[in-house]
Amino acid sequence: MIRSWKSHAGRLLLAGAGILIAGWALGHPGKALLAALAAYAIWHFVNICRLYLWIQHPAREMPGSLGLWADIFDQISSMEQRYNKQEVRYQSMIDDFQNVTDAFPDATLIIDQKANLTWFNSAASAMLGLTEPEDIGRPLGNLVRSTDFGNWLATAEGIHSRLEIPAPGKENTWLDITAVSIRENQRLIIFRDVSEVHNVEQIRKDFVTNISHELRTPLTVMRGYLELLQDRPVDELTDAITRMHTQAIQMQSMIDDLLDLSRLQAVEAHDEEEYVDIATILLQLKEQAEEISRGNHALLFDVDSSLALFGIKSDLESAFRNLIVNAVKYTPDGGRVSINWHDSDEGPTLTVADTGIGIPRREIPRLTERFYRVGSDRGRESGGTGLGLAIVKHVLNQHQARLVIDSEYGVGSQFTCIFPPQRSRA
Repeated sequence: MIRSWKSHAGRLLLAGAGILIAGWALGHPGKALLAALAAYAIWHFVNICRLYLWIQHPAREMPGSLGLWADIFDQISSMEQRYNKQEVRYQSMIDDFQNVTDAFPDATLIIDQKANLTWFNSAASAMLGLTEPEDIGRPLGNLVRSTDFGNWLATAEGIHSRLEIPAPGKENTWLDITAVSIRENQRLIIFRDVSEVHNVEQIRKDFVTNISHELRTPLTVMRGYLELLQDRPVDELTDAITRMHTQAIQMQSMIDDLLDLSRLQAVEAHDEEEYVDIATILLQLKEQAEEISRGNHALLFDVDSSLALFGIKSDLESAFRNLIVNAVKYTPDGGRVSINWHDSDEGPTLTVADTGIGIPRREIPRLTERFYRVGSDRGRESGGTGLGLAIVKHVLNQHQARLVIDSEYGVGSQFTCIFPPQRSRA
């Protein structure tokens, strides 16, 4: 039983009083008290030495004693037992965490504020060739040698973007990398093997490119002969030739859109970016819209000729053409199409509004999906391919812009492209 400090103090006072009484009886109370204090000090010194020796060699059995030192040794022994139990529990938790992280198929690492490696799982050893403890404390940029990865890692601590790179030293292997801040000075880096997904995507791109090129040549030949026959038609074949020519044009438009979409999805760099004169592009698109309308629509262009946009000219022209052509095609004769290019509080903005047939609100979220049409008959009648708004979406994503669609069925639609302010130049 561990006594309180009051109990020890009381016993010490009683012992001192007894020694004083005994010394008084012998006629030497002072000498008796000094002798008792010396013995008491020697007893404390001996116990301190025993405690020091035990601290130096904790594997030895805890020393025993009397009184205050017995309680001290007992409390130290209890603390040691509690510490051992906590150590066992913490080690069990660490082992469980290690087993869970080792089961991850993705390479998982932790780096400090200086991007030095502090921990990694077994998948990181297999995927990146890391070894422990040799690589602990080394800069991660030196362990994963890739210029793109080094630049990505050197950005601000709060990384939220993803990076896809070829695995260093491994052919036909691609890694998708993400980062998460887990503490004030630590980040969790996850490497995922996306080689299969990358290969499938490459196969898809190759397929679209190859099939489009293979179809373009016979279509061009067929379209040429149809145009030749149109100049010298036989009365009985006039309607058939016209229908064939229309379908050939629509197929070629779809192939062109497929190639554009495939190219946009493959673009990773922006080396072609420059300041684009949007007013000139819209002037050319106005002429195309007038040819399609043939005077059946009111075409209103309000363009800020002084506002230029930093981006890829061909892609911006393709996106704007799709929006304007769609507005004309889906607006009945006598309707109005308004195009406005101006600088707003949110940034450079292009608005294409029409008084056309409109779009049901439930269909709006799916408009930018590839090959999606609000109605199959509607797309067929207009000659649409179902890829126009998908192209618009990819172009805007490349330029960090967003598309806002507002439409009411039977009333009209408005498509608004909002670009970041830093891309504008007056």
